[in-house]
Amino acid sequence: MSTTLSMAAMVTLLQRKTGLGLAQADCVDRLNEAFRKINQSSKGGFIWQVKQTNLVWAGSTLTVALPSDFDPGKTAVLKGNGIDTPTATEIPYLPYKDFVNATHYQTTATGFLSAWSFYPNFTLPTSYAWTAVYGPASAAFTQPTTSLPFMYHAVNYPAVAYGAGNYFPTPDQFDSLIVDLAWAEVAGIYRQSDAETIRQRAMQGVMELIDTYRTDRYDLAGITDEIAQKQEKGAEGAK
Repeated sequence: MSTTLSMAAMVTLLQRKTGLGLAQADCVDRLNEAFRKINQSSKGGFIWQVKQTNLVWAGSTLTVALPSDFDPGKTAVLKGNGIDTPTATEIPYLPYKDFVNATHYQTTATGFLSAWSFYPNFTLPTSYAWTAVYGPASAAFTQPTTSLPFMYHAVNYPAVAYGAGNYFPTPDQFDSLIVDLAWAEVAGIYRQSDAETIRQRAMQGVMELIDTYRTDRYDLAGITDEIAQKQEKGAEGAK
């Protein structure tokens, strides 16, 4: 049975922990802020931040707009479909400088996509967006319009509103940490003496969970222990 706390339950818990008679709206704001801090705590990204969409590359058009919630600082994967790549596998990503300098473009015939990158489009101070570009990139290079799967990390989420049926997308284990981080924020605002202790305890809990839920994991629970045991037995046998 799930033990996930709804936003309504988390508000009640936060009000009880602080003992300050906080308004419901203030609690919701602090809890959403705590959730954003947890999202920022893993450079590799968390599993609940992963989203998938399709990028449509139209004919000789060499660029396509990336989703508005695309996070440029975290991993993204563009997958071929067997038409645009030799096999339906990942199309390599290259940083823009390397993409420009290292990709050798075909100029006479349709071929396979060799790499992709992205760059910003700023309209300061009002907005900015990100655009993906693929290679080969040549006026003579044409490609059938195609839709390629694109997996990426989302940079933000709509704020979770108050309600018994509203939940944060984090696993159950993060619920109490979100409340404690919000508690620490409130304690800091009201200059309570234990604010830093509460914050440190909550962030320590987040750090301990990062390896379990980050998206760049290459091991599964138990496998690393099994490997370590085999290595130890091998070392003992070699003595």
